[in-house]
Amino acid sequence: MPITRARKEAIVETLTQRFSTCQSAVFIDYGGLTVHDMERVRAELRSSGSDFLVAKNNLIRIALDRCGLTLTDAGGQSHEELCLGMTAVAFGYEQPNAPAKVLTDLAGSLPMIQLKGGFLGTTPVSGEAGVKRIANMRAKEDALADVVRLMKAAPSRVRMLCAAAPQRLIALKRLLEQEAA
Repeated sequence: MPITRARKEAIVETLTQRFSTCQSAVFIDYGGLTVHDMERVRAELRSSGSDFLVAKNNLIRIALDRCGLTLTDAGGQSHEELCLGMTAVAFGYEQPNAPAKVLTDLAGSLPMIQLKGGFLGTTPVSGEAGVKRIANMRAKEDALADVVRLMKAAPSRVRMLCAAAPQRLIALKRLLEQEAA
C-alpha cells in the first residue's frame, strides 16, 4: 500500500526535526533483519537515549536539505551511499556516540546490520570505519572530568616547578663556572 502525500510530509517533518536537534545520526542498512531483531535494535537504542526511524531515501534527502545538511563533506568527498538501499537512521541527542556504540555492538551479533555511515554534527562520515570513529568518541562527562583533573593538578605542578627552579639555576651556575675555569 503506497504512502499518501500527507504521510510523506509528516515523515519529512519528523526527520527534519530530528536531524536539526540531534548531535549525531547513524545510517544503517537493515535488510534481512526480522521483526524480532528490529524490536531488539529499537529497544537498545531507546535505552541509550537514541531515536530510530526507518524511512525512504528520498524523504531522508529532503529532510537533510531542509536542515542544510549535505552528503558532501568539506573535502569534497561524496557520501551518497548513506541514502542507498534500505535505510534506517538512529539519532543521538545527549551523547553523540550512543547510537553508534549501540549499533556497532549490535552489528557484531546481528551481521545483517550494515553500518553505512552518518553525521557527527553537520559532518558526514562514511562506512563502518566512520561509525566506529563516532562510537569511540569520549563522552562529554569524561572530557569535562579530564579538564577538571588538569585544573586541579595545575597548582601542584606550578609549585613543583617553582621549587625546582632555584635548584636548576644553581646547577646551571655551577656548570657555567666549570666551563669558565
